Amino acid sequence: MTTLKTNWWKILVSVIIVAFVDMILHRFFAPRIEYSFPPSIFVEKGLFLPAAGMALIILFGIVAIVFTLIQENMPGTKTMKGCRYGIAFGVLCFLSIIEMSLIFDSLLVDELRTAATDGVSLLLLGLLLAWLTGTNGQATQQHAKSNWIIFILTPLFFVGGRYFGYAIIHIMSAYLEKPGATFFWTLGIGVWLSAMYRLLREERNDVSARTQAMRFGVLVFGSYWLIYNLFVLLFVQVSILDVFLRVIIDVVFVTVSIWIAIVLKRRVVMQG
Repeated sequence: MTTLKTNWWKILVSVIIVAFVDMILHRFFAPRIEYSFPPSIFVEKGLFLPAAGMALIILFGIVAIVFTLIQENMPGTKTMKGCRYGIAFGVLCFLSIIEMSLIFDSLLVDELRTAATDGVSLLLLGLLLAWLTGTNGQATQQHAKSNWIIFILTPLFFVGGRYFGYAIIHIMSAYLEKPGATFFWTLGIGVWLSAMYRLLREERNDVSARTQAMRFGVLVFGSYWLIYNLFVLLFVQVSILDVFLRVIIDVVFVTVSIWIAIVLKRRVVMQG
């Protein structure tokens, strides 16, 4: 928390700059997308633009705060930290938007153009934060034998959790109408979350595996994932309960997968 108190104005400046850049990019490169669902109250009342602007500031603010909280424990130079951080969230944003096209039948190319503008903005945010608030870390030696664990467990758990949500909880999805595309999208997000953990891992031996897993699953991934999924409420009328249920399911299953992976990794390291 001391870091936040010291760097709050730098975080604020970074968020304002990136939000401004993102709005310009949206103005010139992101098309207006029509959905086959009833429009949200923000669209109906002509409040979409101010609501979207505020939501972007909140999203970038959360992403910025999380970087400030975790960057000291990340390996590498501050520039590399910022680059990895921006790429991690930029690619997640780019891949996640595909679900909007699957569920709401919007044009995929339009969704990807919109996501690309946000992805560039997230990369810029990571670099700005690294420059203004980052610190250089130490390079660490990785154990190749344990690197593969996360790339198996997290995709499996994410897919398992999502299909539990699709089939049992009945969260909104296209898994019946578009089974192939839905499966590969779900698997792709799980694989990228594995890569995100590797990119943003904290090199800490002073906390338990559970704590370390929760710092990624809840703090890093969960905080972003909640705000990102709430964005749909700006566009169309959907159940807010559905949004929270999908986020909770995703966060729980990802966190458990990371927890198990860290425990197994530590055992492999101890065995030599």
